[in-house]
Amino acid sequence: MDEFKTLSGTPLHPQAKALQQRFATGGIDRRGFLRGMAWLGVAVGAAGAAPGLLHAQETPKSGGRLRFACQIQEITDPMMATWIESSNLFRNCLEFLTFVDENNITHPYLAKSWTASDDLTVWDFDLDERATWSNGDAFLPEDVIFNIERWIAPDSQSSNKSAFEAITKVEKTGDHAVRITLSRPVASLPEQLYSHTCAIAHRGFAGNWAENPVGTGPFSLVNHEVGRQAIFRKREDYWGQPAYLDELQYIDLGADITTHLAALSSGQVDVLYRATIAEYDLMQSLPNIQILTGKAAHTLAIRMQVDQAPFDDIRVRKAVQLAADNAQMLAIAYRGEGDLGANYHVSQVQADYAPVEAIGRDVAAAKALLAEAGYPDGLDLELTLGNTQGKWEQDTAQVLQQNLAEAGIRLKLNVLPASQYWPIWDKVPFGVTYWAHRPLGTMTLDLAYRSGGAWNESHYANPAFDAALNKAMALVDPEQRRAAMTEVETILRDDAVLVQPYWPNRFSAAAPNVRGFVLHPSDFFRMDGVWLA
Repeated sequence: MDEFKTLSGTPLHPQAKALQQRFATGGIDRRGFLRGMAWLGVAVGAAGAAPGLLHAQETPKSGGRLRFACQIQEITDPMMATWIESSNLFRNCLEFLTFVDENNITHPYLAKSWTASDDLTVWDFDLDERATWSNGDAFLPEDVIFNIERWIAPDSQSSNKSAFEAITKVEKTGDHAVRITLSRPVASLPEQLYSHTCAIAHRGFAGNWAENPVGTGPFSLVNHEVGRQAIFRKREDYWGQPAYLDELQYIDLGADITTHLAALSSGQVDVLYRATIAEYDLMQSLPNIQILTGKAAHTLAIRMQVDQAPFDDIRVRKAVQLAADNAQMLAIAYRGEGDLGANYHVSQVQADYAPVEAIGRDVAAAKALLAEAGYPDGLDLELTLGNTQGKWEQDTAQVLQQNLAEAGIRLKLNVLPASQYWPIWDKVPFGVTYWAHRPLGTMTLDLAYRSGGAWNESHYANPAFDAALNKAMALVDPEQRRAAMTEVETILRDDAVLVQPYWPNRFSAAAPNVRGFVLHPSDFFRMDGVWLA
């Protein structure tokens, strides 16, 4: 282990040595090894560059303005960011304790190193003493303590309350050091600290960041208008590596992505936040653009609230799952551009995925379950959705509507504008919700299905599931974690909480002169390394 060292120079964690031995004998792959070592605070280098738009043999140039087409949402409290678009605005000015790259490898950020106790319940973070706030204040342990205590406060409405419910104490241990104590082991704590709701606000933050946009990041907010634009300018006094661009201009062009592509092709914008399968043919036909594609664990969760009739009867939920044709939804609604889901919300691209077999479609069995549940003549249901990521959501729901009809389930689609769906996404008994990528399945399941979780829109509560999830989250070794996930995924599948039909491929585009823009699977776009050729 002489070739490895911890970021803080402390002795190697015992599990780091075990990981090294497993890797040396071929027991785990390189990426799983790197991820586990990074969690334990071991400096092992990068996993290899993912294809971005940084061309070899080119020297980055400073200067210029980049125009980014995306929704301009309200930005008030960073811990309350529900959608990735708003978190990406914060990301230019606010930073995180850690950084998870496009290969899902965790790196230092505001925390320059960390170490964990042998049982993974006590985590010590050394903070970067160079970091300063844009108002001239030094970045201090008190900033970290202020944020984490807000996240987990009894009255917190943030999803962080669920994600970090294991935190029992956060305390200052030095001029630039904090300690986080947990009630149970969480191996991936450093990775979770890069969740989009975990940007670190100033210790004096009063509730509306846009009114006093103090940050440690490489840009400063100079203008923000919901539904119109947001403008950021380079900080000349930034404590770290300065950004290349002088200015970032985010422009809201509405919901029609064909409009975004037309603006890109004509030189009115430089980067798109996202495109979908509906625009793929158009992208291929347009001049003057670079097309980006990739895989990610983002999906549609067509979930049922298990405490609301008729979904409080598992026979009804199972009937919905058995009548749904996931393969047909992928083939028709997304033209086959993606991977099939199996109704347990863990993707093949997530490192802890376990290949649990999907339960096949069986319309006759669905009819029998409905009759047993008291619906021999079928059942009327309403599904609410908002096309928050594009019309492919509605296309998927229409295929489901046809699938369910074969089993006697008469499904009405309640299609709302995205702006009307966002406030009620977690309140409707039967809804279609877009869930963004997370590096680990445990991270998604912890937010979405743990009993009492802030984003548990299905109201699912199963102590056996919670206990199995806790076990998986405590494991560093990727093969052991994957084995534990078999039980987790099986429980969720068998409890028939949702139809999770497929994992769509990702699409985006940029102007030919954009360099350094990386298609991150989480859509977490750091713009400090982007430049214009």
